Amino acid sequence: MVLPDRIFAKNTNFVQREVAGECILVPIRQQLSEVNSLYILNETGAALWRRIDGKRSVQAILTELSNEYDVTSEQLEKDLTTLIEDLLGIRAIEEASV
Repeated sequence: MVLPDRIFAKNTNFVQREVAGECILVPIRQQLSEVNSLYILNETGAALWRRIDGKRSVQAILTELSNEYDVTSEQLEKDLTTLIEDLLGIRAIEEASV
């Protein structure tokens, strides 16, 4: 699992857009040729994205989402870990300096 006390911030090279009820992450690059992917987040992914603010820890976000969704804490923790790793992998988020 991603350590619960870690804090992440959004990379300013990504913007979020709502299109037809979908949450889409759009990478912003210097050259148009580098923009080759859009990232569509499911409902849980969008909820996580909205809470990443460079201030809240992974644990705080986990607690908030567990109050919002009817899912076991183990499943939510697993899903959040996967989402955070995916967002780190595409560089949409980065660890915030405390």
